[in-house]
Amino acid sequence: MKSIAVYILGITFLSLILMAIGMQVKVPDGAVEMQVYSRTLPFEGEYQAVDKMSNFNIYHYDKVIGIKDNRLDNTLGVAYIYPKESAEVNELIEKFSAKIHYTQDLEDGVTYYGYCKGYDKSVEIDNKEINIQIVSNKDNIIVGFPLIMGSY
Repeated sequence: MKSIAVYILGITFLSLILMAIGMQVKVPDGAVEMQVYSRTLPFEGEYQAVDKMSNFNIYHYDKVIGIKDNRLDNTLGVAYIYPKESAEVNELIEKFSAKIHYTQDLEDGVTYYGYCKGYDKSVEIDNKEINIQIVSNKDNIIVGFPLIMGSY
């Protein structure tokens, strides 16, 4: 049975995480926060806040953290928040070699749904395989794998 899986930004970054228990993970350059969507605490280390949801929690990390379980079985999704002044959507799309399938206009911005090669888990939306969602709002650009599960 397939479950929704999470991917950490960057193929190299993800590969390193999956290969080593206890490896230190840093919020990527340019990002100010990493959000991990999980049913249980997926990482050791300090986190800024926890939002309680009906079936999972969102842990907000702003520091280097250590991985507790290299399989990430208890993790549902990951998102990174970039301030608009430090990143552009087109640069992030290029950085992750994403092919954008859909865009959706929001009140304060745009949402992009796409696919990145190298990730073996995804969700299906309108018969398209999706494993990256990028939201550009008035203040930030949020990049989520496979989808952003928190508010944006």
